[in-house]
Amino acid sequence: MVAYSSIVHRLVVLACFTLSGIGLSAVPALSQTQPAEPKTAQTINEDGLPILLKADEVTQDRELGVVVARGGVEIAQGDRVLLADTLSYNQNAKTVTASGNVQILEPDGQVIFADYVELSDDMRNGTIENLRILLTGNARIAAAGGRRTNGTTMEMARGVYSPCKVCKETPDAAPLWQIKADRVIHNKTEKSIDYYDASLEMFGVPVLYTPYMTHPDPTVKRKSGFLTPSFGTKTNTGLFLRTPYFWNIGPDVDITLDPILTEKQKAFMGGEYRQAFDTGEINLSGSFTYADQVIGSPTFIRKEDDVFRGHIFTDGRFDLNETYRAGWDINRSTDQTYLRKFNFWEDPGNSMTSKVYAEGFRGRNYMSAQALSFQDLCLGQRSDTPIILPLLDYNGVGEAGKYGGRWTLDANARGLTDGDDPDSQRFSLKAGYEKEFISDWGLVSTASGSLRGDLYNVDQTGATDGAGRTVDDGITGRIIPRVGLESRYPFARYSVGGRQVIEPMVALYAAPNGGNSQNIPNSDSTVFETDDVNVFSADRTPGLDRVETGQKAVAGINLSHYQDNGGRLALFVGQSYRFRSDYDLSVDTGVENDRSDWVGRLEITPNEYFSLFYRFNYAADEFEANRNELSFSAGGDGIRFSSNYTYIRDSLSPDSKSIEELSLNLSTQLTDNWTTQLGTLQDLRDGGGSLQHTAGLKYEDECFIFLGRYLRSYINSADIEQEDAFLFTLTYKTLGEVTF
Repeated sequence: MVAYSSIVHRLVVLACFTLSGIGLSAVPALSQTQPAEPKTAQTINEDGLPILLKADEVTQDRELGVVVARGGVEIAQGDRVLLADTLSYNQNAKTVTASGNVQILEPDGQVIFADYVELSDDMRNGTIENLRILLTGNARIAAAGGRRTNGTTMEMARGVYSPCKVCKETPDAAPLWQIKADRVIHNKTEKSIDYYDASLEMFGVPVLYTPYMTHPDPTVKRKSGFLTPSFGTKTNTGLFLRTPYFWNIGPDVDITLDPILTEKQKAFMGGEYRQAFDTGEINLSGSFTYADQVIGSPTFIRKEDDVFRGHIFTDGRFDLNETYRAGWDINRSTDQTYLRKFNFWEDPGNSMTSKVYAEGFRGRNYMSAQALSFQDLCLGQRSDTPIILPLLDYNGVGEAGKYGGRWTLDANARGLTDGDDPDSQRFSLKAGYEKEFISDWGLVSTASGSLRGDLYNVDQTGATDGAGRTVDDGITGRIIPRVGLESRYPFARYSVGGRQVIEPMVALYAAPNGGNSQNIPNSDSTVFETDDVNVFSADRTPGLDRVETGQKAVAGINLSHYQDNGGRLALFVGQSYRFRSDYDLSVDTGVENDRSDWVGRLEITPNEYFSLFYRFNYAADEFEANRNELSFSAGGDGIRFSSNYTYIRDSLSPDSKSIEELSLNLSTQLTDNWTTQLGTLQDLRDGGGSLQHTAGLKYEDECFIFLGRYLRSYINSADIEQEDAFLFTLTYKTLGEVTF
């Protein structure tokens, strides 16, 4: 705190001997000057900072050594300001007293209010009566009185802390929550607030007592302590309590310990480690427990007691230089059902991927080296998952040449160990050239040409493949040239309130027939589906093991309407036609017809209150739906309804099963603070039924969050019961980490 006694002393000397220049003169003892306008005096402290005193009236008693300033008193030095109705300085005792609407404005934004203050020792020590403190973030402390020590520690008696706003209609009513204590200590050096004999009150009713409690003041962003706990009940665990503890090791590293106590299972220990470096970061999280595990199908099961079960997620990335970076993303679980059964952590879905990688970016060039492994989390017995080591990629796009075209170069090398399936090593190289032409009458065309070569070394697992074709070990390969021409002719029409665009599109591609030898195993192109994204691609296959060859034509049309207010209506429909069937391709990708499926999408978004998105795939021969996806939402902040419908026919892949699901969600804003959410997920297939129900209730204001959720899951297996879960979280804002 600034040495206000020294400040006032200098101002007294200045006022008594040199203020004649601003209309004041020295006066005898007990005499007064009462100017009509406020007067100011300025001097310089020992640090060289300007000091300003403003008051309506100044009096001095030389015999007693007392100077009194009255009426709008303001002392400012640097970023600190003291305001009061009356200020008195005793030169002999070197004490400053201020009364009447006292305010002390601190540089950090904190404001101290009081009825009366008496300070000494350069304002570093003193007492304050009827104290109120406005902290950063609008949190408040009130106390009957306080004592300040060393300018940094405020000890208060009968204190109350709360960040909650006072109700304007009933200002005397208790806030939503507050902490009351016999003694409160705010240490600005430690940035902590300590409470002794404290109780937490909700709506004025005590709900928790503790002899001691501490938490960081609102200026702290990171500090060790307990995080917001959560509790509830689940079918698979019974009652549970989750109490994470945050350990702030340093500004660049921290650890979160996450123990979970449950009724039916043994305790879980989870945690997270994070560290930042100048060139990257590391994240590591995981959990473990000893729990029973049931293995098998619902008709034949085997139970193992007290099995070690757990998971680990870790990722990291480091910039090696301006071009290259390297990292990893590892995700593993001890078994298929651990994460899904206990459901305390992020659901990874049906599989998890782990990889180590290095990659580089320079201009229009990208290169990467990866090693990948997979963990299958689907229930049931399956063949071993593959390991890919290495996976090397290069993609480059050249500068525009003399004639406006660009060269492209793509290279790939892959080593695959696939358990019960063939192992292989692959090298692929593709060079291409592309140029765009725009005619004077608006036709936009893109001409392209490419040459691709693939070389394989294959170790087959048998004499025949899954389709019964004879296969051989050893080296095999292919060379495929391709040319293409894509054209589109957009028509635009402007009208009141918006514009309309009609854009017909056609494309022709030509390549030699064949190229998908039975000696080349298919590992990355097993699911081949035409959709609105790839229908205009020269090669629609998702990987490199299979390639779309022969000659084909593609036609489509884009219809769009754009409103000036941001609304949009768009429709796309397209289809591809091959001039000759590729029976080798149809064996393991399911493509049997010359004509592709009809594909497209519809988007309707007239305003922020309504949106609809529909993506479809209809079989060309029978016009039967292969895939339907429909997303719909309507409403505003008060109430909003959303729905997602997904249908996938079982003909897309030899191993696939049909899917028909519908999710419905309703969210409402009951008041400014209360919101609700309801949701359901339904399996619409014959013999299906409900998959999941959810319900949520949330209250949030400036100082408190209550979140309650109900989850009903119908997933059932040997190790997972159908589950009812109730989850609750209470968050006291600004309280931050709390240590008991």
